[in-house]
Amino acid sequence: MEEKEKLIKEKIMEEEHAELMRLREIKMDVWDVLINEKGFNPEDIDIDPKFKFVLSDCEFTASIDFIVNCSSISFMLIKCATSIESWERYAVAFAQVSKDYQIPYAMVTNGYHARIIDVLTGSLVGESIYDILNRQSALNKMKDFKKIPCPLQRLEKGKRIIYAFEGIKCPIIKKP
Repeated sequence: MEEKEKLIKEKIMEEEHAELMRLREIKMDVWDVLINEKGFNPEDIDIDPKFKFVLSDCEFTASIDFIVNCSSISFMLIKCATSIESWERYAVAFAQVSKDYQIPYAMVTNGYHARIIDVLTGSLVGESIYDILNRQSALNKMKDFKKIPCPLQRLEKGKRIIYAFEGIKCPIIKKP
């Protein structure tokens, strides 16, 4: 029985390692597109920013892969995942509640395919990583941007969505 458990743990560790390596690869691909193809500066991009969320019954911290800023205003939040559809709601909720205003765009991507959502309207605006606006277009779009806070009736719900997703993340098993 112990040998079987050991084999199962080893298999899980291999799969988690492969998933972690794929996520690193996706993040590198996204970074490359943002910098080299879309013209963003490294200082425009927050990498793995952490946020503290307060619910009526608990507090927790969560992070997102990237936040792209234009003129010191967060323009787009990016979540890298191997399964983009399952993380779409998480990214939208994060964009709605992580700041004192709703970040206008949320993207979930596997490094090529993407779901880019206009957070304020809920509409899909792109399905490829290459559909991201370039830096100049983003700056132009943000000139007239007005910070709109998340409606109170959605605020708690958004935080609970993030909390639920954080709770289902599988912990990485570390080798002894």
